[in-house]
Amino acid sequence: MRDLWLVVYNLLGVPAMWLFFKLYSLFNSKVREGLKERRDLFNELSRSLSAFDNKKTVVIHSSSLGEYQQSIPLMDQLLKKNYNVLHSFFSPSGYNNCKLSTKNVGKTYLPLDSFGRSKKFLDAINPEMLIFMRYDLWYNLLYHSRKRKIRLVVANARFDEKDRTWTLPIVSSFKMTMYRMLDDVFVIDDFDAENYKRILDGHGPRVVRAGDSKFERVYQTASVKNIDGIFPGIDMKRKKVFVMGSSWKEDEDVILPAIDKALKYNADLLTLLVPHEPKPTKITAIEKSLEDHLNIRSIRLSEIENYTDENLIIIDKMGILSRLYSIAYLSYVGGGLKTGLHNILEPAIFNMPIFFANEVKNSDEDEILIENGCGIVVTNTKQFYRRFRELLSDTRLRDEIGSKCKEVFSNSIGIAESIVNKIT
Repeated sequence: MRDLWLVVYNLLGVPAMWLFFKLYSLFNSKVREGLKERRDLFNELSRSLSAFDNKKTVVIHSSSLGEYQQSIPLMDQLLKKNYNVLHSFFSPSGYNNCKLSTKNVGKTYLPLDSFGRSKKFLDAINPEMLIFMRYDLWYNLLYHSRKRKIRLVVANARFDEKDRTWTLPIVSSFKMTMYRMLDDVFVIDDFDAENYKRILDGHGPRVVRAGDSKFERVYQTASVKNIDGIFPGIDMKRKKVFVMGSSWKEDEDVILPAIDKALKYNADLLTLLVPHEPKPTKITAIEKSLEDHLNIRSIRLSEIENYTDENLIIIDKMGILSRLYSIAYLSYVGGGLKTGLHNILEPAIFNMPIFFANEVKNSDEDEILIENGCGIVVTNTKQFYRRFRELLSDTRLRDEIGSKCKEVFSNSIGIAESIVNKIT
């Protein structure tokens, strides 16, 4: 079956994939950037590998930025065990945000999965192990790795019971063939372990319940609380800071009217609005929409030297959201009305009530926060306003709800160390 799917995939799947990405790149800037950057992939890869010490290399593959963040605790443990670590990415969002901390860490795009390019990729690296974060498996890469006896691992695997690809006859056969080429699948919890064992029916990888290194990564970064120099001249201790993180227009349409109304009663309320993508056109659109809210007076962070007690600061700078959460009294995480929730664990580590919408499901962290009692689902402006005002006026209730976030991270330490010990 493995060789049959190899033929079908390379005759039909790979050409279709190339055509799809070429056409999609005409309309999507990220796909266009990814294709452009791959033109010099192997020369860039050679430069990355030339900085490595003469020791074994592990490739950690992340689809994009979220998976890369989850991989960092694993990288740290592999470096302790004296490996070189090469991060590979499918998306520019991961590649562009990957920081190379030592000469033993490199990064590369993953080549589009043709038979020849995947072989050439492995020829150049000769890795001992390939770790996929959560998903994003590629058939030719798996096939060549299996032939070379390279250890194949998936970490942070999550079984999605709504994923119909496990039940569609032809698609499920292809997918199971890929998973059966793996050596290890490290899953989040018992539910995932039971389902992977059932689907794979004892054939293929070892399935191990290990936990989610995402929680460990969030816990590690919680110590970075320094906001010095971000808001010069503003005494944040005299404010009740509300952080709107990774917001889309759909989030702003629900939340901003409630903030406008709350400002009539809470003069110490300061909102930090952090758009998902703070492009100039997006910032201008937000400022235009704020003209309808009479109580909101806004200023951009880039103009903060002109601050005159505005009550909403538009954060037009990337990379500081987690630091802003560290000073928040309350927070809202966006995306749940548009593409799926952004990282709601980032504010949770700072022990505060977290508002979010979850109409578009893309993870189970929302359910974890709700079960632990520190997550509050937003359904409309009126409902949000009522809970928002309640928590603004009752600090004791706010602290009581926020303290429940501690349970979310209670068992997160040591997950990456456990996984790396098992595979090395």
